[in-house]
Amino acid sequence: MPWWLARSRPLVARFISLSLATLLILVSRALAAELQLRESVLEGQRDRVTMTITAVVDHLGDRAHPLSEDCDLHVPLRSREIRVPFIGELKNACSEKPAGTTQAFWSDRIYEETHGLAVSVTGAFRIWLEHPPTGTAVQTEGARVPWYGSSNPDHQVELHPLVRVGSLDFSSHIKRIQDAGNSFAGYGPAQLSPILSKKLTIQRITVQGEPYVRIKGTKTGNNHWDLRARIASAPEALADGTRVRLDILNGNQVVSGALGLLAVSVAGTVADTRLQAVASGEIVRFQALIRMQLAALLDQVGPGERQISLPVEFVLLDVETSP
Repeated sequence: MPWWLARSRPLVARFISLSLATLLILVSRALAAELQLRESVLEGQRDRVTMTITAVVDHLGDRAHPLSEDCDLHVPLRSREIRVPFIGELKNACSEKPAGTTQAFWSDRIYEETHGLAVSVTGAFRIWLEHPPTGTAVQTEGARVPWYGSSNPDHQVELHPLVRVGSLDFSSHIKRIQDAGNSFAGYGPAQLSPILSKKLTIQRITVQGEPYVRIKGTKTGNNHWDLRARIASAPEALADGTRVRLDILNGNQVVSGALGLLAVSVAGTVADTRLQAVASGEIVRFQALIRMQLAALLDQVGPGERQISLPVEFVLLDVETSP
């Protein structure tokens, strides 16, 4: 080996090492997420499935997503009751519409219902670090909410699925996502363990004299799930739905870390009726959204920074008994 190459190898190795370290720092910053919400808002949702607020619609999506993307319609919202950017999402917006109408049908109906008005909006309150701002920007209720530039603004809070917007009732939309006999496929057991291994850093802070909860983590997608589970507790009635514990299965084995996970259903939906009828030990298949489980988060928050496992809870769209 030439002497000049031998002497340069340590420099090259150091350069590569520094480059990789820099890349990792840049990636971690790009994927970082921080959300600061008033503790009173979270406490109010501790044992609830849904939240009802007064809101205006801002930058409404002009048409439903196709089934391949999730069949949702984005309904960006602004409210004094949730003081960060957030959106509502209407399930089965591409399929639950009159025959012969276009994918703009529900966008037009919601526009007609809400244009220029503040209306009552109900949906499942969902915190999930899916669309945080890039870099080190923090979304906090202590800052002014920016104007939205699209129907999918940076957001980490949702009312999803939407149940009602003004006089429009969407309870019947909350079911398995499908269109023309085809079903949307969610994630399965192989993708669940990595989600359950994620960590959050939480802390109680004071903003403008009011207790807030700071939630720091990494950008996380994986919204929709199709899973098989064993019922691990008797169904429990809530004010606005039903709650149960599930052991998530991969074949006949419980997925690592997925023993006794919580799942809830929205009152007045098909999934809620079916969930009320299940018995402990039964095997079910279900389709669901995923969100942070607030009671577990609130029970662990304190004045100092604390790292916890990402607490998850499923919001059921469909559930049926399985062999």
